[in-house]
Amino acid sequence: MTATRPDGSILEKSALFAGLDRKALDGLARLSRHVSLDAGQQLFQQGDASDGCYAVLEGLLKVSTASSEGGEALLAIIAAGDVIGEMGLIGGEPRSADVTALKPSSLAFLASRDFNRFADENPVVYRHMLVIVSSRLRASNDAFAAYQLLPLSGRLARVLLRLGEGFGQEIDGKRLLIRQKFTQTDLAKMTGSARENVNRQLNDWRADKLISRISGYYCIDNKEKLSEIA
Repeated sequence: MTATRPDGSILEKSALFAGLDRKALDGLARLSRHVSLDAGQQLFQQGDASDGCYAVLEGLLKVSTASSEGGEALLAIIAAGDVIGEMGLIGGEPRSADVTALKPSSLAFLASRDFNRFADENPVVYRHMLVIVSSRLRASNDAFAAYQLLPLSGRLARVLLRLGEGFGQEIDGKRLLIRQKFTQTDLAKMTGSARENVNRQLNDWRADKLISRISGYYCIDNKEKLSEIA
């Protein structure tokens, strides 16, 4: 992993800092540093010290933990505009998961000590963060409520499409092979449903030729239809 200092526009692309006045934005940008990851390279591990946050500028990363069976439990796929570990700016709790690049990725890292020192000298930053955190909490609550109201078919379609975005390999010019093996139990956890219900829905979609299985991998055969369901 290599790091160089970014230019002044680097944080403006981040949802966490967008809208902050130019003077404060430029000040924080001068304190941040640019981080590049190759595909498969780990950003940090569960249990590492939380020493700051990362704004994802380009690329795709996965958030995961070790499963109780000894494998990997996928928690989320994150992309450009997302922020990783923002609680590391104000809290000292260790990292709660592993974060690994799925594609070559570009991020801006802002250390907690630099952020706190700058915010102490520029209270406008704390006010901005309070507004952002409040709005993100409302948005998260709204999104969670909407997600919970979706039928299993909608939740499962969203999960498969997101996995396709993170692990997908196009075949035959139109099908998307998810090049990572997931069990029905994994999919059930990600959709908040029972494995038996996920199995039933997957069987229905296989019969309707929306998905298939190739050597143990799920394959999205009709992305347009699955997107409508999601």
